[in-house]
Amino acid sequence: MDNIGIIKTSKFKNNAISLVVPVSLEENVTGYNVLAQVLKRGTKSFHSSSEIARYLQDMYGANFDIMLSKIGNKLFVIFYVSFMDNRFTLYKEDLWDKAIHLLNELIYHPLLKEDDFEEEIIAQEILNHRLYIESIYDDKGHYSMNRVMELGLHDSYRIPEYGTILELDKIDRKVLMDLWEELKGKEAFCYASGNIKNEEEVLEKVSSLKILSNRKNGHDLSSSEKRDFNRESGEVFEKMKINQGKMSLLYNTNNSIFHGDYFALVLFNSIFGGGAHSKLFNEVREKHSLAYSIYSSFDKFAGVMTIGAGTDFKNFRKAKELIDEEIGKMKKGEFSQEDIEVARTKVISSLNAMSDSIFNTSNYLIALRVFGIDYTIGQVIDGLKEVTKERIMNVAENLEFICAHYLDGEDKDGEHERA
Repeated sequence: MDNIGIIKTSKFKNNAISLVVPVSLEENVTGYNVLAQVLKRGTKSFHSSSEIARYLQDMYGANFDIMLSKIGNKLFVIFYVSFMDNRFTLYKEDLWDKAIHLLNELIYHPLLKEDDFEEEIIAQEILNHRLYIESIYDDKGHYSMNRVMELGLHDSYRIPEYGTILELDKIDRKVLMDLWEELKGKEAFCYASGNIKNEEEVLEKVSSLKILSNRKNGHDLSSSEKRDFNRESGEVFEKMKINQGKMSLLYNTNNSIFHGDYFALVLFNSIFGGGAHSKLFNEVREKHSLAYSIYSSFDKFAGVMTIGAGTDFKNFRKAKELIDEEIGKMKKGEFSQEDIEVARTKVISSLNAMSDSIFNTSNYLIALRVFGIDYTIGQVIDGLKEVTKERIMNVAENLEFICAHYLDGEDKDGEHERA
């Protein structure tokens, strides 16, 4: 089955199964967040989260979770279970079957009352998710970054992975039951990781996860890099009771893992704003003291880049001008070969470091598999080694500013003066 991958490694005591069900960001993201928490509350065989915990304890302290992550135009519903390899179990028990049984239970046999989710559990999880969204709203940097996405995009990529309060208010038992029925019929992808000596045997076991037999839905996942930008949104100032201003900028990279020069984009971002070695950090923060924090990041599946900064209200304009100046320098090639090698070393080191985590490695590879990308981590590293200065300059040249969101403070005299 081409939707199942194997990662062989003997460096850990644990094996793991990472199962991903991609859903569209237009399919009620908020509802899937609540559904994930409801599914964790119990199953037909395990009548509560406590019984699930006891089952995991009997598996020598296995771990499981249901997580959600926005990757390109998709929301990944991730079922993950990690369990001890039989080299370390007391009686050399093989725990693959028990892990697979738990996953099938969670997906196909959730805890129901008269063929429906329990109202009390739903109410609790809706409240919990409301509090979670409100806590993110309280993180002003995160809030500003979400606002710049809302302002600068017309398509579904503007939707945050945790959803919205507006959507949350519409969730009830029927909505969740419908989402659960849809989830069971979707295509899924899986990686089995760990000390796997008999690959065929593990593949046969993992193939018993019923959801992996679903047919492909025919949707061209590789088309998900297409963006519908709102180029009319410009610069938006918003006031709030805060002590430190927040600046969020949105760019169209005109590059992604699907088209253009992805490998050069990776190194461009590292040199430009990807850490303490970057131009933004050293010029905007260290040299000119215009920001308390500043960074750039990009989504390789979506083709967008963002810049986030914490800065005094009066420095918004100066900081933006300096950011524009640094982009101009990148276009002109005003960065050294040493800058390239430092960036290349840091990115490759982070890729190599993924091998220290089964979870990180499987999730990295499964995202590529979902979107039909055949790269291995080794091939990505090889691609990065071939990037030249001219290719990085070309990436900078293709960068397009879309919009900005500035979160400003309030004072008694009205608006702050923005330098």
